[in-house]
Amino acid sequence: YDFVVADVSDPTAPEVVYRRDLVGPHVRSNNLAIHGDLLAVTRQAKEMGASPAGVEFFDISTPSQPRSVGFFDASGGNSIGTHFVWLDGAGFAYLATQDSDYAARDPRDQFMMKIIDVSDPSRAHEVGRWWMPGTQRSDDEPAPLRPHQRMPTARDGVSLTSEQVAARRVDHGGVASWDFGIRVHNVCVLPERPDRAYVASTSGGAFIFDIANRSTPRVVGELQYGATLPGAAHTFVPLGASGFGLLSDETLEEGAADFPQNVWVVDMRLEDRPQIVGSLEMPWPDNVPSEGRFGAHNLHEYPLGQGAWRDFNVAAGAFFGLGVGVYDVSTPLRPREIGRFVPGVDSEGPSRGQLNDVFLDDRAILYTIDRKSDTCFILELDGTTN
Repeated sequence: YDFVVADVSDPTAPEVVYRRDLVGPHVRSNNLAIHGDLLAVTRQAKEMGASPAGVEFFDISTPSQPRSVGFFDASGGNSIGTHFVWLDGAGFAYLATQDSDYAARDPRDQFMMKIIDVSDPSRAHEVGRWWMPGTQRSDDEPAPLRPHQRMPTARDGVSLTSEQVAARRVDHGGVASWDFGIRVHNVCVLPERPDRAYVASTSGGAFIFDIANRSTPRVVGELQYGATLPGAAHTFVPLGASGFGLLSDETLEEGAADFPQNVWVVDMRLEDRPQIVGSLEMPWPDNVPSEGRFGAHNLHEYPLGQGAWRDFNVAAGAFFGLGVGVYDVSTPLRPREIGRFVPGVDSEGPSRGQLNDVFLDDRAILYTIDRKSDTCFILELDGTTN
């Protein structure tokens, strides 16, 4: 399906009230966002230049009857469209996207950040954009260092072929580097700091932007991964006004071959120098199954206007075969797990289920999706969240 609307007013008896079919067999609806009565749904095409690709907007004032009210086209050229969308509640959307003008030097560097004005969804239009300088063919800047270039290959007398450096994994003797692309993945803008955007950029690390002028987003802080960390920055979210944030890496390899893709605690009290200072506990088994992903993925992002949980003392994340975890982060330097759900655990360890996404509502009801079985588990947090 493109998207499904479910009535969860009674979470013990959810009822599907609307289903919308995919707009085409080669189009993926990877992500959606809601604010008030506006729903934004991404369109990512399988083939470059294909259409439709971009973001479609719906009026959901009557939830059982969504009505299309606009489309932002991001197709053409080498574009596969839009992977991610965020609505800030102030009339702007933030995309991880390509468009007809986007031509990366390295095909792994797929997506830029694009800011669009959606105050009138029928006339959504771009107001600003950013990509890592040097990633585009048209850039005057030199190409940024790839992960393998941060390794001391010359010192160790290691030479690499062009085929090796174009691969995800590059072996340097007994050490490996991983290159998942220097591409924008998620953008988070919260009302506690409306002039800041927190951006996860896969192997490019994570960024803090000043977006007071949305036409020219400006980097004010950059977190780069060390040479040996396989990081694939997926979700970067601030913990309110605490000066700390969480950064999840996405495990992309079967059997956790790219271990450790974790959720890192980031100290942002010095905004221009964010740094990793801790991590969230995950229940790694003694033997990780060879099939399926095991490690970090999505985090609850505390969005405004969706009936979301917005107490920044509690965090939640979905970790594929490691299930979903809930954490007390009231003291960010000492995060503590307070809940864990792994479907189908047996004596052989974690199931082959793949919990892909997580959302915590303001009633302390948690929703998590198994991408393998297309099951949405609805869970209730107990009193440990109080």
